[in-house]
Amino acid sequence: MIVPDSEYLDFSQVPQSKGVPKSIVYSVAIGLIMIFAIGASVVLLAGTGHHWPASSSMRVPLGNLHE
Repeated sequence: MIVPDSEYLDFSQVPQSKGVPKSIVYSVAIGLIMIFAIGASVVLLAGTGHHWPASSSMRVPLGNLHE
């Protein structure tokens, strides 16, 4: 069976990409901003409401570790 030349696939050119969609770029940017914002809030609020050592903690002797 002989096929005409117009039906052959042309592999002489590489397909051109249209790039990454803008919605993906915006989603990644917003996600990164949220990651750093949550990290900053954790660091800033880490000292709030913590009392160390707790006054109600048990004082259990662990032996002669530092003698």
